[in-house]
Amino acid sequence: MPRYHTPKEYLDAARSPATSPAELRALAKAPYSFVLTAVARNPHTESSVLTTLIPTVIESWNEQELAAAIACHPHTSADALATLAMRLIPMLDNGRGHQVGFKAGVLLCCNPMTPIHAIATLLHSEHVAMQFRKVVARETRRQDVLAILLADRSETVRRQAQKTMQALDTGVEH
Repeated sequence: MPRYHTPKEYLDAARSPATSPAELRALAKAPYSFVLTAVARNPHTESSVLTTLIPTVIESWNEQELAAAIACHPHTSADALATLAMRLIPMLDNGRGHQVGFKAGVLLCCNPMTPIHAIATLLHSEHVAMQFRKVVARETRRQDVLAILLADRSETVRRQAQKTMQALDTGVEH
């Protein structure tokens, strides 16, 4: 790994499309949270590296931002997405300071690689706010996720899931 002298040098390398997967693997051990997020956003980051970047606990804004980057990365494995789903549940209560975690959860539920069992567990959790489930019902294009939401405990969520399902069936965006 080249020797970086400043945080900006770490960040520039993590963001660069020219950075090799091996270099990104090394950058994933950087001491700066913003560099870790940049590594998670780099399209050349390998699945195994993304798995190691999943925060053990997702509380801070930086951890939420990292989770969002991992949730929508095309190389994130199904197992990593399932792990991420369980760790995001506390952020999906529509609480103060949880907006980025909320976004990460929506991205996770829209990702076609996220296992449906993980999404079902997440959506059925008592800690997950109705507002979150409603946004997922509006944003997802996954028929399997919408099927779960059609049986949601909230009539508002069920109506939104039905509206989205109808829009998908007719090919009309809502």
